[in-house]
Amino acid sequence: MPSIIEMPELVLENIIEVSDFKAVLTLRQVCRDFRNFIDDLNDSKLPDSKFTKIEIISEKNENKILFDFLDTEDSFNRIEYSGMENSRSFNKKIINLENSNIVDVAIRDLELILKFQKSFLECLSFSFSDFSTEDDSSIRNLPTKLYNMFHVTGRKIKTKKFTVKAHHQFQIMSVLPLADPGTLEFIDLYSLDDDMEVEIDEIAKTEQWKKAKIFRSEFHLLNANVEDICHFSSCALKTSSITARDLDFLKKTYISFSTFEISYFELKNFNENDEISNLWGPASESQWYFRMKDSEDKILRIVIRQDYDIQFDIVKKSEVRNGAIVHNYREN
Repeated sequence: MPSIIEMPELVLENIIEVSDFKAVLTLRQVCRDFRNFIDDLNDSKLPDSKFTKIEIISEKNENKILFDFLDTEDSFNRIEYSGMENSRSFNKKIINLENSNIVDVAIRDLELILKFQKSFLECLSFSFSDFSTEDDSSIRNLPTKLYNMFHVTGRKIKTKKFTVKAHHQFQIMSVLPLADPGTLEFIDLYSLDDDMEVEIDEIAKTEQWKKAKIFRSEFHLLNANVEDICHFSSCALKTSSITARDLDFLKKTYISFSTFEISYFELKNFNENDEISNLWGPASESQWYFRMKDSEDKILRIVIRQDYDIQFDIVKKSEVRNGAIVHNYREN
């Protein structure tokens, strides 16, 4: 009786196409012939992994890389790469990687796994430990090798939300280009260092930034330009200060922005209250109201708090404070 590997290629393709994603990965580890056959298959011949979330984590203290996957049935899978033991663990199977570099192995595995991803992810997430240039950890260069892999293959990950937890700006810029700007809606940046500052210029030049609809950042952003953020329907960020003229620019933009929801700015200082009063008139308990374009019920509310927090949001006409002035919509 012929072995399964001796079956016609079309039969093998049909078997793999209707198999479970994990079953194909397991089959790939059976022998070199299966591995080569599966690796050479066109992406369309592989089953959909149906992942909704992929998270890639580097852990400096334990010298580990973790790939976490969540699918449509809320089934959780993890691949763990240990630098201490130089091993890979998946589905309760541990493989000794001998002299192989665990980052290189992890990158090759990720490239393979992404071939199975047909549907859009809800979230693609990265979390990177803090490595100095002197660290000799085997996983220190994970962000750089991720960038190189995607630069060479040209593959983009179709995801709605993109999240990075980082200590350094280069870690963000290493992986932000991996997200497909055609599907990206939400960029979410978490700071793992309370004092970290990020230059926004380079990030704002990316197609991912330009196409996203929502932006949130825990980093303190430097060189923030209101023209770079006014296209977001929702954003929350930290920056040093903002001028009255910039706030007026945002106000004029938002009152004509039919899908605008909320913008929140956490500032270190703001000393242009007099200039704002000259531009918008007196406030009602630090709040101003402006009618939205082509809407009878939607009102743009602007709040400037004493702790220098500034918020733009949309309220209904019935939510306006009693006695407050609602400014009519003006084009300029």
